[in-house]
Amino acid sequence: MKFTFKRNSEKNNVIERAKNNLWQKFEQANLRLQYKCAHWLELKTAHFSSLNWIVILFAFIVFTGGCSIYLIVNSFSNNKSRNITIAPITKPTNHIPLKEKPLELNAIISKTEFEKITSFRKYMDSLGRSPTGKKTHDSIVLNRPGLLDSLTIIENYYYSHLKN
Repeated sequence: MKFTFKRNSEKNNVIERAKNNLWQKFEQANLRLQYKCAHWLELKTAHFSSLNWIVILFAFIVFTGGCSIYLIVNSFSNNKSRNITIAPITKPTNHIPLKEKPLELNAIISKTEFEKITSFRKYMDSLGRSPTGKKTHDSIVLNRPGLLDSLTIIENYYYSHLKN
């Protein structure tokens, strides 16, 4: 018993080491790229004097300050075409009420459609009971989780309208 647990933990350790190794390779590639970009920028700006740096800094400050002032002034202006409109929150039309009243469907179910639905439910029940069909039943329920609930809702709807 301990051997199987040890073996599983060894597999997990191998997977973890592979993930860590992959992340280390990404980090190393990122650092190499950063170094190459920094070296390239350093070569391009190596001949700049301190006056050039001051002019570039001043231009950057003027440009970003101008953009910020423009946005602030423009936001306080009375230009209503750019304002964000707020729509009121409404109740969706396709919501399902909980414990209020039963679901009302506007569609009419014909007798042949209802017979198809009941025969499908019987087929699903027989699949669930047989050992060979259990795998098929489980895969259908797994891939379509609300199918059996929907069949129940439709059958209840049909029976409720049959009484009326």
